[in-house]
Amino acid sequence: MAFWNVGPVAVLILTVIIISFGYKCLHWMIAAWGELKRIMHIRRTLPGPKPHWLFGNVLQEPGPLTPGFEWHRNMAKNYPRLHVFWVAWKPLVIPTHPDTVRNICNDKVGTVKSPLYGLFEEWLGNPMATSDGDLWKRHRRLITNTFHFNALKNYIPKINKVADTLISVISQRSEKEESLELHKTTSAFASDVILQCAFSFESDCQERESEYAKAVATLTDVVTKRTMNPLLLYEFFFRRSSIYKVWREKINILHTLQEKLISARREQHQNTGCTEFKKGMDFLDTLLLASDARGGLTDKEMRDEINSFIFGGVDTTSSALTWLIYLLATHPEYQTMVQEEVDELFKDREIPEIRSEDLHGTPFLVKCIKESQRMYSFVSPGRLLTEPLVVDGLTVPAGTEIVIYTYQLHHNPDVWGDDHMSFKPSRFDRENVEGRDPFAFLPFSAGARNCIAQQFALQEIQIAAIRIFDKFDFSLVRDSTPVFRVVSAPQDEILLGIHPRNKN
Repeated sequence: MAFWNVGPVAVLILTVIIISFGYKCLHWMIAAWGELKRIMHIRRTLPGPKPHWLFGNVLQEPGPLTPGFEWHRNMAKNYPRLHVFWVAWKPLVIPTHPDTVRNICNDKVGTVKSPLYGLFEEWLGNPMATSDGDLWKRHRRLITNTFHFNALKNYIPKINKVADTLISVISQRSEKEESLELHKTTSAFASDVILQCAFSFESDCQERESEYAKAVATLTDVVTKRTMNPLLLYEFFFRRSSIYKVWREKINILHTLQEKLISARREQHQNTGCTEFKKGMDFLDTLLLASDARGGLTDKEMRDEINSFIFGGVDTTSSALTWLIYLLATHPEYQTMVQEEVDELFKDREIPEIRSEDLHGTPFLVKCIKESQRMYSFVSPGRLLTEPLVVDGLTVPAGTEIVIYTYQLHHNPDVWGDDHMSFKPSRFDRENVEGRDPFAFLPFSAGARNCIAQQFALQEIQIAAIRIFDKFDFSLVRDSTPVFRVVSAPQDEILLGIHPRNKN
């Protein structure tokens, strides 16, 4: 009985605790009921392959290898507007047609970045690429000038220098009568370009293994493994897995070096009184000099943007360059047409160094680049709806994640025809482009959230291709099948025969 002999203060505290707990329970029940209604609405009304009651569609998707690519193509064929992919009881709505993609990319419907971008947070921090709201707007405004056409010209000498090393590496393999390890070579080239253009860091990663480049590759592999394993998507399981220690070790390598470079460059600017961008500067210089009424970027903000630039620039560019060279090597008639363009470009020059105006002189090569991106692109922008999206009279409710699988969009036969698996650069002839919906081809996303560095990437790919096909012919020695590793890459190394060109 003594237990109940409590004072009024204790009764008041106990009452507040009970009411608070009851309110939270009620709030949770209302939220759970709303979530259940959303899930049941999607299950009843939106199309897609029939899910398992517990696992959803996870066990139906054959994985990252070639059968998985075929599965994704079949999804675009069977559901040419949109469909739902269920991860257990979590629905991902996948638009597969320009009409269903347009409102998402154009911000005609409210969205924020998908929670899946949280997989990168420990590594990338909170850069513009994965943020929303005021932070995204401010960083986009501060960094946009970095990728203006005139600013991109400043990177061309650096890319030419890295391309010189690339040509030397290929020549050495040719002299030894060795095959070209295609993806390994393009990955090293892309890493070298990014490190040089990001903060003038000479890693020599094309000629020897670089700890920095190796760390970036390892972190990308970890992210891929997490996306393929539903358990590892949860931080609780990931932090207790064997790959988390490797993840932290590689992040520390990158962050430590970047912080040293940022500190040294900031001190250099202070000592020289540098206050404006000059020819020959790099991405780090532009970040240090960027400012608005609120001041400049902090060291952490700069580190985050550099990490994002490197992550976004290595795998995507190396993948695009790998499949471009592969497709031209397996279509010798197109390889010859590219070389004829390059020969015309360099006909009166002794030194085949690329100038900014040269990038307008190879229109057929540009069509080949775009067609190779269409065939093998697998970058998948994600959004979370903050308001309902109506598609063909069907309502996708707020709170639903949207994933734009560009591979499905780029292989939708309703958009690209039944020959969508054929390499046809003519798809990007002017008359064909003018008659096609602009949202049919999204290798860099579109709208306000498009890839800010897309022109830099295209410039890099074009310069590398011009320099390579000026010097060499290639033929296929060993083929490989594509696999999904954040972007598409060959499962095993593609080997090419190297044939130095004799223009005489």
